[in-house]
Amino acid sequence: MRRPAKTTLLASIIVIGLCSAAVVMTGVLIAVARSSQTTLATPLSIYPVAGATSGRTCQQVGVAGFDGPEPACYQINEEGLKVTKVGDVKVKRLPDDTFGLSVQLIGADKKKFGEITRSNLQKQLALVVNGRVVTAPKVDSPITGGGLLITGQFTRPAADKLAHDLTGT
Repeated sequence: MRRPAKTTLLASIIVIGLCSAAVVMTGVLIAVARSSQTTLATPLSIYPVAGATSGRTCQQVGVAGFDGPEPACYQINEEGLKVTKVGDVKVKRLPDDTFGLSVQLIGADKKKFGEITRSNLQKQLALVVNGRVVTAPKVDSPITGGGLLITGQFTRPAADKLAHDLTGT
């Protein structure tokens, strides 16, 4: 009878040790995940587009809104999202040899963006940085995973500048 008791005790010690290691690893992974967040130097604002005027700035049109790169004036719906923290920001080469900016939304922003895209199917969203529309894509389907790819026929220097404008680095 002695041997099974020692075996049971040894097995219990091993199980407790493995559980302790699992708890420690979980804590480490959570700490690493939290530390990979980036606070944006310049907020990224995302607004549903209420109307757009191509070929003219908002000042030329005489309306409130944000100018875009085309030139164009985008009138926005006030119900938008201001993103100040993200999980990741990376410049990526696209299949057409232009560049884009990959942005990973986190937490409540990810959920809110999913709601905005769900309620604005087949409509444009204005992505605004430093008071200018960077791009205004049409929403083809809800985006619930929080991953954004900001495109706009960017060169590498232009995509790097956009990343710098957002992150400050």
